[in-house]
Amino acid sequence: MGINRTELRVNRIIGQLNGIKKMLGAKRDCRDVLLQIGAIKAAVNNLGLEIAKSAVCELPQSQKEKLEAVLKEISRY
Repeated sequence: MGINRTELRVNRIIGQLNGIKKMLGAKRDCRDVLLQIGAIKAAVNNLGLEIAKSAVCELPQSQKEKLEAVLKEISRY
C-alpha cells in the first residue's frame, strides 16, 4: 500500500529539518537557515490544516458547515 498525502507532508518536513541540521553544522549563513525555518513553519501549518480538513469529513453536516467556515478563515493566514 502506498504512502498517503499526510505522511508525504510529514516526510518532507522531516527532510527539511534534517537539511537545517546540516546547514547549522556547515555554519551556513543565518539568512539561509531562517529562510528554511520559514518554509518549515508554512509546511507545518499546511499539515495542520490538512489534518483538520480530513476530520471535517467525519462530522455531522450541521457541524461540518461551521468548521469549514472556521478552517477557511484560518487558511487565510
